[in-house]
Amino acid sequence: MVHTTRFQLSGLTCGACEKVITKRLQTIEGVKEIHVSAPNGFTSIMATRPISKDEVRLALEGTHYKVINSL
Repeated sequence: MVHTTRFQLSGLTCGACEKVITKRLQTIEGVKEIHVSAPNGFTSIMATRPISKDEVRLALEGTHYKVINSL
C-alpha cells in the first residue's frame, strides 16, 4: 500500500531548493517518490507508510527549510 502525505514548507525559492529537499527526504525510511514544488511551497511524499511532520522536520534539520504544516 502506498501512502501519500503532503507538507507545506517555507524557504523554497528555486529548482536547487527542490533538489536539496528531495535528497534530504529520500533518507526517510519507506519513501518511494517525492515531488517538491518551489512555486507552490509544498512537497508530496509517497511512501510505504505514513510519514510524520516530525520525520520531515528531522530530515530537513540543518537547512533553512521548515515544515509549516501538513496538507
